[in-house]
Amino acid sequence: MPTVVIADDSPVLRRIVSSVLEREGFTVVAAEDGVQAVQAVFATMPDAVVLDVQMPRVSGYVAARVLKDDWRTMDIPILFLTSLDAASDRYWAAQAGAEHFLTKDFEAPQLVGAVTAAMEQADAGRGGRPPLRSDPIEMSDDDVFASVSDILDRKLFESSVASDVMAIAADAHGFEETISQVLSVLARVVDYDLASVLMTDDRSTYIRVACETSQQQYAQFFEAVADAATDATGTAVSVGDLQARVADPERLLGADDEGELATFVSMPLKVSGRMVGVLALSSARANAFGETSLNTLRLVSGPAGVVVANARYAGVDAF
Repeated sequence: MPTVVIADDSPVLRRIVSSVLEREGFTVVAAEDGVQAVQAVFATMPDAVVLDVQMPRVSGYVAARVLKDDWRTMDIPILFLTSLDAASDRYWAAQAGAEHFLTKDFEAPQLVGAVTAAMEQADAGRGGRPPLRSDPIEMSDDDVFASVSDILDRKLFESSVASDVMAIAADAHGFEETISQVLSVLARVVDYDLASVLMTDDRSTYIRVACETSQQQYAQFFEAVADAATDATGTAVSVGDLQARVADPERLLGADDEGELATFVSMPLKVSGRMVGVLALSSARANAFGETSLNTLRLVSGPAGVVVANARYAGVDAF
């Protein structure tokens, strides 16, 4: 028997929704606001969640973001049931991770159908495998608000980094300077030894040296960049194909052969789905790029691709 958590600050609507779903065989757990909704989901690990948007303490949008941000609850389908119906409301619901959006003038079959469809969609996404559910977790009010605060801090950080990258387009005056500034922004938020942007059209490659680096590590990085370009483009790229320009103003690239590349990561730079380049970073430290660093790179790759492509194809200087 599937379990559904419903959250609405209206006792009347809670009774109506509970009655409709229980008649169809669902077990219903009711909550009065967004905080209680999050607590109920973690306590019961339900099959679906139905949220109002306008609720005390924490809105439905925020509650949905908390649930979709946690690996233990991110796969549980969420439906919004609200009196709001503007295009912006539906957009924000989708951005919060909701699978369905219903207005409160619903008919009972619509609600049941939407909940059932959301659960079936979740099952299909897992390939028919049973959902992975952690043990029930008791969350205090402070725990919920701490999760909200963490998401807010992270989103502000992400938007600030993306904004810094996009601002480069207004300040930079050339292709090389644009790439240099993109990699400089990255250096402020990700610790790396070497970073590069490879343009896929002509294999031109800009490399920035951020820390003391051996010649051996540099050579290994260069080979890894070629391999990353091969993987990204589906076309064989060798070291000899790359045209490199190295930025090393502090002369950090040494002549010795000590030190090796221990961690390497690359991401494609795309604009409107079209590959324009490959971003790559490396470090002599093992496991140098944790999940936070990878999330930052994923965030930056989009705006970086736009900024770099605009500078590249605007007729400004290239290598």
